[in-house]
Amino acid sequence: MYCILIDDDAIFNYVHEKTIRNLCSDCAIKTYLSSRQALTFVLENIHEEVNNQAYIFLDINMPELTGFEFLDEVIAVIPDFLNQYNVYILTSSLNDKDKQKAETYIGLKGYLEKPLDKEQLIQIFE
Repeated sequence: MYCILIDDDAIFNYVHEKTIRNLCSDCAIKTYLSSRQALTFVLENIHEEVNNQAYIFLDINMPELTGFEFLDEVIAVIPDFLNQYNVYILTSSLNDKDKQKAETYIGLKGYLEKPLDKEQLIQIFE
C-alpha cells in the first residue's frame, strides 16, 4: 500500500503518518509540506510508483496551491485521476462551500475532517 500526505502543516503530516503506520507498518508513505512539490511528484511518478492501492490525503487550504487547484492541475494532465486513485480531502475547514466544491469532483473518495483517526483508516483501507 502507498500513501501520500499533502498538507502544509508538519504536525498534521506527522500525526497522520504515525496513525497510518500503526495500521500498516509496511506502507510506503510520502509526505509533502508543499503542494507544488507534491504536484510535481504526482505528475512525474504516479504511474510508475503508485497503483490502485494508493491513497492520497489532500489538505484544502495551502499557500502554493489549494487542494482544489492541485486537483485541477492533475486532472488537466490525467483526466481519469480521481477514478484511478483513492483521493481524499483531509481538512480542518468547516466551510460548507469547501464541502460543496469537493462534491463537484466526481471520483473523489471522501471529504474527511482532521485529524485522521484509526477508525476512519480501517474503513478506508477495507
